[in-house]
Amino acid sequence: MKRKRYQFDLAALQRLAAINYAALVKVLAQVKQGREYLIKVGSHLHFRVAVIQSAPYTTDVRIKQHALQAQLPGLVETELEVRLYHDAQLAEVTRSQNVTRLQAVYEQPNRAMHQVNEKFQVNRFLQEWLELIREQGLATEY
Repeated sequence: MKRKRYQFDLAALQRLAAINYAALVKVLAQVKQGREYLIKVGSHLHFRVAVIQSAPYTTDVRIKQHALQAQLPGLVETELEVRLYHDAQLAEVTRSQNVTRLQAVYEQPNRAMHQVNEKFQVNRFLQEWLELIREQGLATEY
């Protein structure tokens, strides 16, 4: 049985990046450079959002889960870095869980155990996170 090779869909990734840009710009309207913004989702899930660097055409943002209680063994907290391209109005995850330079397609199998479409998946995760904080999040300056 021959497996069908994964086809990278650039248009789908760009649509996702445009959706994420529109949502993240609304969140960042409250964040000042050099300051962190604390977003609470429920009583046990908190995230810190910070503008790392800002330039005329790009803004780099860090989103990091904040532990409220002692860590469970093996629990990995979410940490993303996102670059916003203001001229194109796109947002792209540039770092996820200490993995930088995410490739569009990873050969299978690979030593790092990346999914074939990992870049799309982490950008989709960003979209789901933005939907969650829009629906349930409470934000305060920190």
